[in-house]
Amino acid sequence: MKRHSALDYAYAIGRVRALENFLIGRTAFREAAGAADLASALRTLGEAGRFSEDFPDIRTPAQLDRAIEKEEAKLLSFLSEVLLDKPILDIFLRDSDPQEALGLGRELGWAFITDHLRRRIDLGNIKVFLRARHLELPEERFRAAVLRGGFLEERMFLDNYGLPFSDLGARLSSTPYAGLWENSVRALTERETFIDLERGSEDFLMAHLRRARYIVFGPEPVYAYGLAKKRELLLVRMVVSGRIHEIPAAVLRDRISETYV
Repeated sequence: MKRHSALDYAYAIGRVRALENFLIGRTAFREAAGAADLASALRTLGEAGRFSEDFPDIRTPAQLDRAIEKEEAKLLSFLSEVLLDKPILDIFLRDSDPQEALGLGRELGWAFITDHLRRRIDLGNIKVFLRARHLELPEERFRAAVLRGGFLEERMFLDNYGLPFSDLGARLSSTPYAGLWENSVRALTERETFIDLERGSEDFLMAHLRRARYIVFGPEPVYAYGLAKKRELLLVRMVVSGRIHEIPAAVLRDRISETYV
């Protein structure tokens, strides 16, 4: 599959660098989660980011859905315009199915993108492992859900399914996932929650995506920006929905992951 050169993305990266200035940081999300009321939360997010003029008028879940859909459409339109290698857009759209997206990524040969997808596969397998064990699912059900193509061999998960968590923990101790595993298992065994796992997984992925900010030429900064904006919109939905339904600030803040800026 023919691909454009890294230099071909000079114009696209210039536009992305300008848009990065309007991405919302974690501090603003935490402030919005604890704002005095919904209007204050919307004002905080609106001042930190860039949204349509009707964003401050959101008062219902339906209005929130329409606002998010509008922003998602704008993001997709932008990526369709600046991603010269169109298969990268297909990979972006399949980010929630990293095993399928990885096949496309390997054909293109952009290492940053395939590394991101392999990390997603690893994290997906860790999540599936812990959830399946917590629900005491039979090994056959777990085996069918394991993803392939990550940095971690799927056999590592399969061979340790019926063993204590500490056995798989020992295998992960020399990998970048050691801290995430330890924190996630502790939260699951002590508090029966997956919040630490979900937030920690997003933090792990974001740490890798941030490296694209130091890449001078190529599609990587565009791809990373798209995923960062997508994550931002998920956080906006969570925080604003939480304020609409008057969910306590502490509960919302506990779910706010690291951001791109």
